[in-house]
Amino acid sequence: MNVIVVGAGPGGATAARLLAAGGARVRMFEKSAWPREKTCGDGVSPLGLRELAQSGLPEVSGPVHLDRALVSTPGGTSFRGGWPSATPWGTTIVRRDFDAQLVDAAVAAGVAFEPQTTVAALARRPDGVTATVRSGERESTCDADVAVIAEGATGGLAAALGFPAYRSRLVAIRGYVETAHPLVPEYGLFYERGLSPGYGWIFPMDERRANVGICVDERVLARGGGNLRTLLQRWLDTSPFVREILGLSLQPGGVHGGIIPSGRKRRSEPRVLLVGDAAGVADPFTAEGIYEAIHSARLAADALHGGDPAQAHGRYERSLRIFDRNERTARAMRATFDLAIEPYARRAARDPAFASRLNTDVFFLKPSFIGFVAGLLAPT
Repeated sequence: MNVIVVGAGPGGATAARLLAAGGARVRMFEKSAWPREKTCGDGVSPLGLRELAQSGLPEVSGPVHLDRALVSTPGGTSFRGGWPSATPWGTTIVRRDFDAQLVDAAVAAGVAFEPQTTVAALARRPDGVTATVRSGERESTCDADVAVIAEGATGGLAAALGFPAYRSRLVAIRGYVETAHPLVPEYGLFYERGLSPGYGWIFPMDERRANVGICVDERVLARGGGNLRTLLQRWLDTSPFVREILGLSLQPGGVHGGIIPSGRKRRSEPRVLLVGDAAGVADPFTAEGIYEAIHSARLAADALHGGDPAQAHGRYERSLRIFDRNERTARAMRATFDLAIEPYARRAARDPAFASRLNTDVFFLKPSFIGFVAGLLAPT
């Protein structure tokens, strides 16, 4: 089986590696020079690390191990919780390094990697696909049995092929700040009233440097004046958690924003499979995308290895139903989060065991949003 993979982020690199390891001949195209920067919170959750291990890469990690999270609610309650022994910690790692590790693993598995190469068009044939490929001034075509599109949130191939638009979008912006005092190695997620149902984050990159950012839906952004940089700076200037953890008068560097799409009615067709942000599988509540990209890539590889590649789209689409259930539940939970979370957060603030349970079920390790519901319905 010959496979074209478009995009070398976590979804593309993981799909390429798994397909090559299973005997496929894989060419992976990436439009950027490599390695490249990527706008991201730089956090890999415990669930993301577990998914990496299940896909065959247990050693990928960053320099900082985060064994707990500090979470605040719109009502001002905060609590700290950890995770079960099976997934005891997460990590932070800049995406330039993280994605490079995944691509190196794909190349080691036999993937032909071609950076600074754009797939300008993709056409389906009855027996495969043909890609129009551009590298510098040179244009050529490439035939394959199937294509995996991992072009991220802003690529145009999926739309050109007729895939429906995303059902919703979150927007996020991040920067980096230096601190005068050592940072505690923990995730910080702050669902403060001015951002809810979005949140601000503080993710330590080392003892003195943190990735900071906000993630909101477009309606919250409109209420805040429509300028994402202004909203980020306002949060940094006014949040009591920012003041306590990072200090005053913060001016972040390396500030960049992006779109996190969620929900796509269809994510595959004969001989074409979408993964990661291209498929709209990012977590609709927390906007986590790395775990979802890797998981969807693993499902795509399983579908392609599971029989006739011309029929893989049906197998793949069925395996993605959990993401559809997650999205529907997440929409309801986002609408009621401010009120629903508060009594449980107050209990978590005084009960460390319950804090870890809430942290696990609701914010980090849920295999689906059923975990979210279970956390909110836990006995108080």
